[in-house]
Parts: sequence; structure tokens; C-alpha cells
Amino acid sequence: MSSACLIGLLSPLLGHGLLRLSASLFAENGTIEVAQAWLLVMGTAVFLAAYRRAADAKALFCVSMALLSLLALQREIPACESAFYDQGLCLPRTAKLPLSGAAILAAGLLALLKRPRWRSFLDPRNLAWVWPVGVAALLLGLAEAAEHFLHQEMEETMEFGAYAYLLSFAIWVARTPSAGARD
Repeated sequence: MSSACLIGLLSPLLGHGLLRLSASLFAENGTIEVAQAWLLVMGTAVFLAAYRRAADAKALFCVSMALLSLLALQREIPACESAFYDQGLCLPRTAKLPLSGAAILAAGLLALLKRPRWRSFLDPRNLAWVWPVGVAALLLGLAEAAEHFLHQEMEETMEFGAYAYLLSFAIWVARTPSAGARD
């Protein structure tokens, strides 16, 4: 939690400092967005690895987080038709919806493969260990607010921090034995 607070507090300073070093860091498909995409790819992979070892609520949580990471990745990849798109990787707007649908379908199938006890979600102990996702969501909310106020450098820095925080949480989840997590 303290690392998330640190990210939230330092993002404006770090963002402004990086902007002064090089504005290209924050350009569409710039360095920071490429780094965000890699964090999301790694987070997806780690959550899927954790899913393989988990059962019930933990497995469903892991597959849900892998799906959300993929959807965030798709959001970070610009549309080729965008006026802001400059160069690098892009997706046509017409491909984004089918890819989202395929990811949702795959996540649903993976969730069903585990044959979870759906009632396991009602146990409060299964919700207590997922609070770091709320911290990452808060950082993403702050990033959206920064974007609204046209502070792109703060937005991108907070998104980077949120994705890094989510990846570190994914690693923790993957390393935590399933038996100790009240599956």
C-alpha cells in the first residue's frame, strides 16, 4: 500500500521531470506506453500462470485479472486510424471489438474448465486478499483525472505505476500457495 501511495504522490513530479528530459517519452507509442504494454503482457502471463495452480475463487480471480490486463493492453495500443497515432504498433478499430470478444470468451472457457465452486466468492476471506487491485484501480482513476486536466505526463506515469503495481501483485499471487489462500 505504501508503494502505491508513493507512486501516486511522486507521479506528478516524476512526470514533469521526465517531460523536461524528453517529450517523446510521452508521445503516442512513446517509450512509456511501450513499457506499459510490456507490463500488461507480463501481468497477463503471470496471472495465467497463477490460474493454472489455483482453484475456485482464486482461479477465477486470476483469469479475470488476466482478461482485464489484456483489455487494458488493447486500450494502450492505439487505433491505426487515430489522429494521434504517429508510428509503431497499432490495431485497426474494426479489430478491437472482435479481439475483446475473443479474450472474454477465452477467459469464460478457462473459468469453466476449473469447475469452481461459485459460492466460494461469497466467503469474505476470499475477498480480503485482493485489496491491491483496488489500489491499482485508484491509481488508474487518478490517471484518468490527470488526462482530463490535460496532464499527459502525469497520466502516463500513474498508469505505468498502476501496471507495475499490478504486475508485482500478480507475482505475489502466483507465488502464494493455493492452500493458504482459502480457495
